Amino acid sequence: SKQRRYDFGLRNILSVLRTAGGVKRSEPPDADEEMLFMRTARDMNLSKLVADDVPLFLALLKDLFPKVADPPKKVYKNIEDGTRIIVERNKILHVDSWILKIIQLYETSLVRHGFMLVGPTLCGKTEIMSVLTSC
Repeated sequence: SKQRRYDFGLRNILSVLRTAGGVKRSEPPDADEEMLFMRTARDMNLSKLVADDVPLFLALLKDLFPKVADPPKKVYKNIEDGTRIIVERNKILHVDSWILKIIQLYETSLVRHGFMLVGPTLCGKTEIMSVLTSC
């Protein structure tokens, strides 16, 4: 991709490794390490990619981890339940891709000290932040 804003330098790799270590420690001892690392790398980077680059990134992960089936997304029950309640209460249209952005923002907040929401006008950036902070 020609995106100049992608960050796949040492800081990003270090963040992925630290998060993967935390995930490994929080999972049962017999959990598949390759699956956990693949899921961590996928979940930490998908939100940074433009839509055209997502299939390429997923194909790269499949090449790196050929034995691992597509790992399930990590579940954040409190955030997902809170999001569902706030969406219903505020009469916000429930769109799965928009809910996914809330989860991705939450995951980013777990590993980054600061971040920025970027997107076109009226795409829901402020509402995503409001819903997440209300959870």
